[in-house]
Amino acid sequence: MRLSSLPMMLATALLGGGFLGAVFIAGPAGMVHLNTTLGWPHMDWALARAAGGSLLAAGTILVLWCWGLFLREGQGTPVPVNPPRRLVRSGPYQHSRNPTYFAYFVMLVGLFLFRGELSLLLYAAFYAIMIHLWIVRYEEPGLRRRFGRAYVAYLERVPRWFALPGSGRARETSSPRAPMS
Repeated sequence: MRLSSLPMMLATALLGGGFLGAVFIAGPAGMVHLNTTLGWPHMDWALARAAGGSLLAAGTILVLWCWGLFLREGQGTPVPVNPPRRLVRSGPYQHSRNPTYFAYFVMLVGLFLFRGELSLLLYAAFYAIMIHLWIVRYEEPGLRRRFGRAYVAYLERVPRWFALPGSGRARETSSPRAPMS
């Protein structure tokens, strides 16, 4: 891990916390208010709440797993001011190049099911579109520059999100852990 100075630790915590606060507190709070203001439907089903809670828990577990891999194997964090120095290709990164972003989406869908506001489903869809654009336009080109051929080989082997069952990529990515670069 490269959190070698107090300013770096503070910058990492502020940026990471700011992103999570915006995505999981400010955004949803605004959407709940919008749902109420517009008089949109509110789903109140026990089964949906249970499914939503399960998705929130599963997404949180996946996020924590990914963060641990970034710290231990990547020797950095998921925050751009302190990015990993090594390309992480193990664990969920064998099956998806973006399991953390996917986990955040799962959590937002879980929040929609748990709370029941239709606006939260629209928010989850907006998040998915915005994060996809961020990955394609900013993150992937930056990773190509940082990790070179190792990242290009990873791109060819592992799908951006997840491989569909029965696709060639699903078979390729089910191999044992790839060595770190």
